[in-house]
Amino acid sequence: MFSPEAAVQSARGSQRNPRRRQRVKDDADLQQQPRPKRQKSNPHDAHLNGNGSLQLAMNSHVHHGDVESSLAPVDMPVRERKAPPKRALRDDSALYLTKNENYSVKKLPSFPAALSQGSTPFRAFALPSAGLALALTSTEALAWDYSSSSGPARVLALQLPFNFKPSDPLPLGAIVRNGPTNDFGIVAIAPSTGKITFWENVDSAEARNQFAQRHHAVDGSVKVYSGEHITDLVDVDHAGYVLVFSSGRLVQLRLRDAQGRPSIATNALQAPAASSGSFFSFRGLLGSAFRKSIASVKAHPSESKGQMEVIAATKNGLFQAWDLSWSGQQIFKYEVDVQADILSTLQIGTPPEARGQQEAHILDFAVFDHQKSRDSRNLLVLVALSGRGALDYSLLEVDLSHDAGSISRAIPIRNFQQAKLPKEPTGTLLLPQPGVTAFVQFPDAIAVVSLAKPNESPDAQLLSDSGKPNLPFQDTIYLVQDRQDIFCGYASEPASKRDSPSSAVLFIRGYGIIQIKAMPPAKDEDDIGRHKVTAKSKLEQATFFSTVPDNIIDFSIASRYSFALEDVEVAAKNISTGLLSSSYDYFEKITSSMDEQMNKRASALRVLITHLRKEFPPLKPATTWHLLWDAEKLATATALWNQYQETVHQQQAHTGPLEPLHLPTMVKHLNHRTKPNIRSDPDVDPVRQFFLTDIGRIDSLLSVVFESVQRSQMHSEGKEKSGPLRRIIEATDTAITALETAFNFRTKNIEKYGLDPASFEGPILLPDQGQDLIPQFWTSTHNILNAIRALAARVRRVTKDFNERGTVSEVAMQLAGDNARLVKIVCLIHVERSRWAMAQTDEKTQEMGKKVREEFDKHVRPEFIYNLVETGQGYEAMTLAEQYHDMATLSRIIWNEIDFLKSEKATTQSKMEQAECNVKLSKMKERIQRYFDQYGSDWAESFYSRYLQNNRSARIFEQQYLNQAALTNFLRGYTFRGRLAWINEVLGEKDYTRAHKVLQEVATTRETNLWCKKVELSIAKLSLLAAKQAAPGSDAQTTDDGTVGPDLSSTTGQLRLVEVQEQLRERFAPIVVGALDDESAVDLLMAKYGQGRIANRQAHQHLLRQGFDGLIHNQVLDPALLIDVLTLMTSDDEPSTDPDITEGNEFGFALKVLVLSSDELHPNVQRNLLRLIWKRVAINDDWAEINNTNDVSDAQLGEFLLNTGVGSTYKSLLDMIALQPSHEIAKPPSAWKLINAGCSHGELSARFPSEDLRGPIIEGNIADDEVLREQLEKHRLEEWFDAAVRAAQRAYDLETGVHVDDGQLSDGSVSEQVDEVEQEAAPHINGTNGTNGVVVAQGGEDVEMQDQ
Repeated sequence: MFSPEAAVQSARGSQRNPRRRQRVKDDADLQQQPRPKRQKSNPHDAHLNGNGSLQLAMNSHVHHGDVESSLAPVDMPVRERKAPPKRALRDDSALYLTKNENYSVKKLPSFPAALSQGSTPFRAFALPSAGLALALTSTEALAWDYSSSSGPARVLALQLPFNFKPSDPLPLGAIVRNGPTNDFGIVAIAPSTGKITFWENVDSAEARNQFAQRHHAVDGSVKVYSGEHITDLVDVDHAGYVLVFSSGRLVQLRLRDAQGRPSIATNALQAPAASSGSFFSFRGLLGSAFRKSIASVKAHPSESKGQMEVIAATKNGLFQAWDLSWSGQQIFKYEVDVQADILSTLQIGTPPEARGQQEAHILDFAVFDHQKSRDSRNLLVLVALSGRGALDYSLLEVDLSHDAGSISRAIPIRNFQQAKLPKEPTGTLLLPQPGVTAFVQFPDAIAVVSLAKPNESPDAQLLSDSGKPNLPFQDTIYLVQDRQDIFCGYASEPASKRDSPSSAVLFIRGYGIIQIKAMPPAKDEDDIGRHKVTAKSKLEQATFFSTVPDNIIDFSIASRYSFALEDVEVAAKNISTGLLSSSYDYFEKITSSMDEQMNKRASALRVLITHLRKEFPPLKPATTWHLLWDAEKLATATALWNQYQETVHQQQAHTGPLEPLHLPTMVKHLNHRTKPNIRSDPDVDPVRQFFLTDIGRIDSLLSVVFESVQRSQMHSEGKEKSGPLRRIIEATDTAITALETAFNFRTKNIEKYGLDPASFEGPILLPDQGQDLIPQFWTSTHNILNAIRALAARVRRVTKDFNERGTVSEVAMQLAGDNARLVKIVCLIHVERSRWAMAQTDEKTQEMGKKVREEFDKHVRPEFIYNLVETGQGYEAMTLAEQYHDMATLSRIIWNEIDFLKSEKATTQSKMEQAECNVKLSKMKERIQRYFDQYGSDWAESFYSRYLQNNRSARIFEQQYLNQAALTNFLRGYTFRGRLAWINEVLGEKDYTRAHKVLQEVATTRETNLWCKKVELSIAKLSLLAAKQAAPGSDAQTTDDGTVGPDLSSTTGQLRLVEVQEQLRERFAPIVVGALDDESAVDLLMAKYGQGRIANRQAHQHLLRQGFDGLIHNQVLDPALLIDVLTLMTSDDEPSTDPDITEGNEFGFALKVLVLSSDELHPNVQRNLLRLIWKRVAINDDWAEINNTNDVSDAQLGEFLLNTGVGSTYKSLLDMIALQPSHEIAKPPSAWKLINAGCSHGELSARFPSEDLRGPIIEGNIADDEVLREQLEKHRLEEWFDAAVRAAQRAYDLETGVHVDDGQLSDGSVSEQVDEVEQEAAPHINGTNGTNGVVVAQGGEDVEMQDQ
């Protein structure tokens, strides 16, 4: 049990009598007796004497002997047969608590169960060279082999005879090796009483311990003064031990006498009188104990042969040294005070005014194994600098000589942060061999400090010049705070080589033993992780070790480390990528359970994102999505692997030849494409290798899923047909399993990765939710989109073939179900890719996204979803259409299902099938009504539009699927549904006023057929009259909404407008009755009415022809076009003033059309048309002939003026005004204001948007302007225009019997008073001609002079 594995079994050593000892000379040098010549000397061995002391260790506590180099077997004697020695601890037998490239911490399995609960306080000590540990409680001593790989096989327990009080401190002790033998003893000391017990042989002592009659140990004591107690027991190898008292006294303890027999002897260490009061004497105890408080005592082989040098350090910087021998003799060597040097070194860079507020205290020190010179000692000192609310720790390299001390190097401990400053700084320094790394144990942390010398590089020189030390690697291992674990022992472990790891063990109450190993300093300057703490190192430790059960290490970095966000993100992505490729040694490269291995990787990914979100600032979206995508890929790979394993088991269960599975084919095809030059290892399973190292390429694997099917079918032509079908099924399963797993994983883990669930629609990001900040989604790459879409189309065709053949099988049903799932995935991929692409800043990518979205909306979504009906997946199709709010496709599916069920019901003879169809139709009706409630107008628009598209308008009012409110909103939505809307308003809503408005709007804005317009207006008028009747008690012009009067007038006006066009058409009927066709009829009308002044004006002829064509085809003419027809057509008919006859009264009817269409025309358009009508009226007559009044009587002239176009048109206007006062707006302006009518682009732009159309028409109107201007300037049209107006007024007055004074005829529409016009025209009436009585106005116009 206690046999160290590294011990060399020596036959010669084992043959010696363990109780025989050599004689010792009592000479002045107190040298140890030389070993027998039979024993091989070893320069590394310590001097051993009979008291069993041990060699000094490199940590300057106790080096317990290099057992490997000793020929003597080191083992505790046991009575049973000993097993072969096993000392080395295997890594897999210990539980790693953390590990990185610089150090590792693991929990050793060997720890007594009695101490594991944490309820029993104890102190622990170790002998690392033999792998032995000692724990001392208040009642017993427990010894065991702590290096055992399977737990302590045997624990030796010895009862302590001290009878401690509850308030007494725990005992001190050590494991004592008895010279060259393999016996081990134990020494135990009571700190408060000074009692000492020494068991020379532990094994025999345990056996005798069963008999209470005798005490089989050597007892002794040391004087303990009042108020003091023993604080430490320092091993001084063959010189025994040094007891350290709380008062500052040091006492040497020897366990054997001069003959080597067990014996307890003590003597106090003395200093000369000149050395600060001899603080190791009683007088020193009383006078200077506080000033001389001991920080640490260490022992080391002296330069004097056979001597051990003991160095003591006080907290205030005083070092004293003695040489001790095994016989108890002592020599005081020197005393050096380095307090001032310590302060000056630590206060470099501190402002002078703050230096007086700081204090430096030595906490511990260690002696370097390799000394610089024989006359000096090189120490590593742990120092605390306190003051001004701060506490800093440093390691100082101190060189001590006999008369002075100097500090050669200072290493600040920068990476240790304390949440709360302690009242008294404490710390323990461990310096294991080979002395290149130090461990500093604090109450709740362990600092790892490299002692490597900095390189003399330019950067290092710059740091030195700036006052900043170029520090080697440092890190701190923090313990979990709430566990309240207590360090109760420690020991440095030996190293055999210079480049060996530095190792130490620490005992923790309530937990066990932990071992820390630090790698030798790195020689490669480019290896950044070996020279400083990196974000990657901390993330890796938290990722792989924070979930270790009962781990006492705290991996939190808050307020302890600060890393650049960019470094954190790069580290996180590298770790995530490494997990996908199994790059870490924590995962098996060859495993029989791939599922278990991938689950471990998935767990590490979860830990990684949890730690990142808890300990670091929020990551950039690109990094967050990278980590999420890696986790998705791993989840996808796990699902694919499990599916593959199930397929393999199913294939193995079948008899017959085994065909290749599809997944290996995909992997082979992918490797051939991406790794064409790499030969495959026949001993490596490519599928396992892919899932082990290539999960990051799973998107590339999915992109070849359809291509692999095609290749397989090409190679299987002429073979059994079941092969290609099976591969299609496997490919479908692969695609569905992979992408469904990925999307489901994303949906479930959105919040875990710090993403906002409100920004998602299922697994897809909503538009404008940061897609521009992330790379393209791996689930919707171009290749995956095309592959999955092609695969879905192939599956649909195969399934459709099954249905057309009437094949009902499990395979057909499976493919049909898979087809629905594939279509859902196809939709998700298209939406995801289009949203991402359209959010990018690159125009090419944006354009690609728009094309994908357009293709999806127009083809992919409606076709793929609707085609599910062909494969018997109607309800799945409806679900998908609901999900994407595709009401058009949903209504199409609903109609298809209804028609199918009705057809099945009509054709089947089975009552049961008919009943089943009735049930399904009833459910379909309920679904339709639910859609009305759920989707509202969107569903109504799509559902009722299907009636119109399928030419089933008559069934839209059927009660089976009627939703009155939805139908009303649907029909009122657009004017083109007005005919159906009128029926709905009458039958469904009982709103006759609304029915009138609907039909009138249809007639005036949508209707093109004149007869239909008349019918619609007539029915609208009838509806309005019905509305009046529906409101009993109301007057003739009002109903419940007060609109019957104005609406009725508007409808009546529209009917009169229709009558004008009908009358014009009736006038043309005799001419076109003999025409061969419509075109020849138009030619006949143009030959009749398209001559005269417009014969050479092509644009006016085009307008006239267009109007004639509309009249021939019974089309509704635009009011402006109808006015053009009436004002441009020429006729030989005599002028007429009959308002009901168009012959000779075309201009009057044009004015009537203008007034009746006032509601449809913009006021500016109406004013321009009025000027254009009167302009064409004015140029219609020969005013030169009228201006020649020779031999014309007044009566003849008046009759002639009345028969002009102006006179007859104005007379007709007066008749219309008498019937409808609103015609007042049609009165003419002055003749000069008619110039430029219809001659600007602004007037005609609303009617003729194209400039190519407007230009020729404007040219024709300008030509009319020239004629008008000529008439005004040469033939005094202005005067004759007014005279004709007056003549028409007089004729109207005579007909109506109304006497009106001339002055009353003047209004804003006539340029001058009638009497003034008569006076101006008198010379012409009397036959005056030429220039007599005419003066020329300034404007060049001839103006008749008035009589004086």
